[in-house]
Amino acid sequence: MHKYFEPQDFDKFDTAAKTVAQSFWKRLGYNCIENPDIYGVDLLVEGKGKQFGCEVEVKQSWHGHEFPFPTLHLPYRKKKFTEQPTSFFVLNNGMTHAAIVSRKAVTAAPVNIVKNYKVPTGERFYAVPAQQIIVINLLAE
Repeated sequence: MHKYFEPQDFDKFDTAAKTVAQSFWKRLGYNCIENPDIYGVDLLVEGKGKQFGCEVEVKQSWHGHEFPFPTLHLPYRKKKFTEQPTSFFVLNNGMTHAAIVSRKAVTAAPVNIVKNYKVPTGERFYAVPAQQIIVINLLAE
C-alpha cells in the first residue's frame, strides 16, 4: 500500500520546496532547472563535470535545525529515482534546513513498513540511518 497523491500538500509545498533546493544548488555553482517531465525526478542539476537529479520533499514533522529522528524515511515508491545519479533533498517544515542523502545511502538502507496517519495499514519506506545524511543550514551564506 502507498500514499495516494494529495493535491493540497502538493500545492502547499512543491513550488516553494523546489525553489529552495534550486537556490541551494545555484549557490554551489550548479545550473539547476525544474524537470519538464512531471513524472521524473524534481530537478535536473548540472555543473562541475556532473549531471544528476534532485528529488525534493518536505518532512512536515521535522521542526528546527537538528534532525531529530534516528532514521530518515524516504518512500520506497521513489526507488525509480535511484537508477540514475540522484540526491534526495528533504527539507524541514520551515524550509530552513535540509537533509541531503545520496542514492547509494538510500539503496543501502533497509526497507521497512511504516504505519502512519495517511496510510494506516503501512507503506514501505527506506530507513536511512541519520548518520548517512548531511544536514545543511539553508540560512547560512
